Amino acid sequence: MIPELFQQFLMAIIGRYKPIGSRAILGFFWILLGVSCQSNGAWLSICAHLPSSALNNRGEGYFAHVIDAEEKVTVVQITATQPGNPDCEARELPISASKVAWAGFAKPAIDKAKQIALLGREQNGHFAVSEIIATGDSEAVPAAPAVKPQPAGVARSLSPLRASWFWSPDSWQSRPQRIFDNQATLGLKRIYITVPVSEGRVQHTGQLRQFLQIAHQRGLQVWAVLGDPHAVLERERQHFLALAGAYQVFNADGGQQRLDGLQLDIEPYLLPGYQLNPAVWLEKQAKTVNAVHQTAPSLALDMVLPFWFEPLHGDGAALLADIEANIASITVMNYRTDPEQIREFAEKFLAWGELRHKAVYIALESLAMPEEDLRAYRQAESGELWRFDFKAAPVLLLLQEQAQDLPGEKAYRFSHSRKIDGSGTSFFRQPSELMRLLPILETQFEAWSSFAGIALHGQEKP
Repeated sequence: MIPELFQQFLMAIIGRYKPIGSRAILGFFWILLGVSCQSNGAWLSICAHLPSSALNNRGEGYFAHVIDAEEKVTVVQITATQPGNPDCEARELPISASKVAWAGFAKPAIDKAKQIALLGREQNGHFAVSEIIATGDSEAVPAAPAVKPQPAGVARSLSPLRASWFWSPDSWQSRPQRIFDNQATLGLKRIYITVPVSEGRVQHTGQLRQFLQIAHQRGLQVWAVLGDPHAVLERERQHFLALAGAYQVFNADGGQQRLDGLQLDIEPYLLPGYQLNPAVWLEKQAKTVNAVHQTAPSLALDMVLPFWFEPLHGDGAALLADIEANIASITVMNYRTDPEQIREFAEKFLAWGELRHKAVYIALESLAMPEEDLRAYRQAESGELWRFDFKAAPVLLLLQEQAQDLPGEKAYRFSHSRKIDGSGTSFFRQPSELMRLLPILETQFEAWSSFAGIALHGQEKP
């Protein structure tokens, strides 16, 4: 509907310039009105096959990006005008860019979702999404093979130990006594530390060898840890291998004071793009792990995996099959506080360890977790959350305000929200419960010959 005041204004103009012709005047004003409406809209676009250097100067309107198998970048952006790049696929939106709170990629399987939950928190007045959770899929989740624990009385190959991470190099350089105090309190037999490298050589070698000597005298194994999801990328892999090579040289020159092993905490699923094609990224991860072994063959390798990983089938089993000859063990980030969940998620990894004769460590979390919101949206005719299908991947668009109608796409209307405070993930608020639970879990897990110990994350004090 044209506002009444605008109609009166239009009729006055027609009356004054009647000789020109009312039809021409009306056409002119309709053009003006159309231009005015368009100026309030925006363009949602995906620009594909960009070099990774494109991320160094993210343009105005940038919202998200993914990296594909060829390590090219695809960017989601919202701009006032249609992109001129021929590699951009664009959709015009009947809303202004200021009404968009967030935009990001989703897995193709999201088209089966009847409900979508966004996990995140408010940052600078906007809801920053950390995870997309889709429910209502019609496909059944394959069950893991049933594997029973090792029968009682079977000889174990390892004596279970407790381990912990000390990520800051300052922990062993300036405050080693705190590590040894933790060793006494927690009963530690292994630690994972960050060992700085510069120009291909380990730094502070004299100090490190002195620390290793004291630690070994105390019965404490010392492993270096490397963590970087970008290590699976071709352009970053050589840097990662240079670090491993520096540890190999350090051990070769160190006599008795050597690093006991190397833990790889790569986590490629943290890369934007992993969820769109996990198999590709796991193949890249296998290539990196195997290359580390070739670069540093004297170092025992441990690989960190998340609790949701599937070691017994699918892409997860393929990854482990590719690397198992080159690793000594795996450590599972089993970050839950409910004992039943801890046991449930651990079993598939312990089963894999028994089948493949590999050691398995179960890790628990004690870091403070930031409080997040879980916002649920249900499929509807209109809503605050919209899905747009592009050739590269589906894109979700979250609006700042109330539910709106964006014709031609699938909408989800806000249903409810709840707070996620991390109490189900971390023992930060319940350290005494962790200490009570540790011997119980160790006793139960000892039924598996593959169980090698429990690793504790978040015990390092500032």
